This record gives sequence, structure tokens and C-alpha cells, in this order.
Amino acid sequence: MSKLTTYFKESVSVLKKGFAYARVVPVLLVALLKRLTGDGFYEVSFTKTGRKWYCNVPGFPKELFEHTLMVGGAAKFLEYYSRGESEIKAIIKIANEKEDRNYCGMRLYKTQSTLTGGAFYKDPSEFFTEEIWLCPVTLFLLGRYPERILIYKINKNHLHCPIFIE
Repeated sequence: MSKLTTYFKESVSVLKKGFAYARVVPVLLVALLKRLTGDGFYEVSFTKTGRKWYCNVPGFPKELFEHTLMVGGAAKFLEYYSRGESEIKAIIKIANEKEDRNYCGMRLYKTQSTLTGGAFYKDPSEFFTEEIWLCPVTLFLLGRYPERILIYKINKNHLHCPIFIE
């Protein structure tokens, strides 16, 4: 009887996860709509649980929480900028070339990407030298892998200069 109970519990768990994958479709649609109609600004938040950082994606099913784990340089980036805090809120902008030229704060440039393999980003100032990998969950937050990401604020720390050059 114990094996039957275990089998039933595992089957229910698999079904829940399967339905969770179906529930991400509206999350992706919202991200794509914001990409088309938004101003390019996004508020992104991250939470540290234990020693691991996770991205908080609004509406993303909690059964798929493990997919939001930050790895591949992103976790070190967050650890550095968290300054010991376990929550990070960042304001970023998906920028075009002109906006990028007029910005003197932190920026990330995409070096390569594939739809299902995520995207790699590099800080061109080389202040943070490790390459950052953003997984496909980025599509559910930003609707794409942008060419340029400008980081305006992390928690209370503004990361741009107030003077813009035309």
C-alpha cells in the first residue's frame, strides 16, 4: 500500500508541474505586451534564500520556482550589489543606441544568445569582469533578450550620472 501512495503522490506532483508550465503562457504574453507598449523601464526584484539568489517574476508559478535561480555570474553580480541585504530591487531600461550613448552609469551588453539557451552579457567598463548569463526566464520578465540593459538604480543606490550629453 505504501508504494501505491508514493506513486500517487509523485503522479500528482508531476501533474501540478505540468499545469504550472501551462500557466506561464499568460506571464509571457504580459511580458510581450509590455515590450510592445511600454517605455522600456522595468522594475526587477531578487530574493536571496539561503545562499542562492532568485528572480521574482510576477505571476510565475511557484511550482517552477527553481527556474528563477540566478547562476552563471548573475548570482555574484547580485551578491556584490546587495551589500549584505537579502532583497534587491533594480530599475533597468532596455536601451537603444542613442540612449546608451547618453548614459554614463552601469550597462550590460549582450554578447550572444539563443532562444532556449539564454543570453550572455558583459559590462563594457569591465568594472564587473565576469560574464553574466540570463536564462530563458528573462523572456517572461522582459519579453526578449535585449541588446543593451542600462541599470539605473539598485535598492536606494542610483547608478547613473545626472548630466546627459547630447
